[in-house]
Order: sequence, then C-alpha cells, then structure tokens
Amino acid sequence: MFFVQLLCVSRMAKNMGLTQWIWLAVALLGLVSILYFNRQLKILFFFLRNALLGAAGLYGGNILLGFAGLQGLYVGINALTLLVVGVLGVPGMAMLYITQWMLQ
Repeated sequence: MFFVQLLCVSRMAKNMGLTQWIWLAVALLGLVSILYFNRQLKILFFFLRNALLGAAGLYGGNILLGFAGLQGLYVGINALTLLVVGVLGVPGMAMLYITQWMLQ
C-alpha cells in the first residue's frame, strides 16, 4: 500500500508546475517561521493589544477629564504615549496623566 501511495505522490509531483512548487515552499517556510517565532509573536500581539487598549483608554480619559472641567489635563495619543502604555499598561497610563498634571 505504501508503494502505491508513493507512486501517486510522485505522479502528482511530476504534474506540479514551478509556480506550485514555489507556493508550497512559501507555505512551508511560513509554517516553520510561525512555529519558530511563536513566542516573539505572542509578545508582539500582547504589546499591540496593550497599545490599542491604551489608546482607547487615553481617548476616554481625555474625554472624561474634559467633561469634568480639567481641559488642561490632556495627554496626546502619539507613538511615545502608545509605547509607554503598551509596555507598562494601566500604570503607564496613570503615569502619563500624573506627569501631565505635575507639568501644569
């Protein structure tokens, strides 16, 4: 039975064009890289999730503080603040607001 399967695979391989071999190689390379860089991808997605949630938190905090009459206590949403919030999370967001309050 094994030889019959091997014969079928070899016939399929003969009928595959160069483009199909390239796509197969790219797919295998992608799979290997995903498995190899799995930990790094988890760290990257963790940071991106924190940065997006932090941007929403900063936006909501700016709106709420504006309604509370503290328009001067505004933290801009830019690459540096997203980096701080992405790495430090909620304490980083609190640090940004406290720093802005101290600089007023």
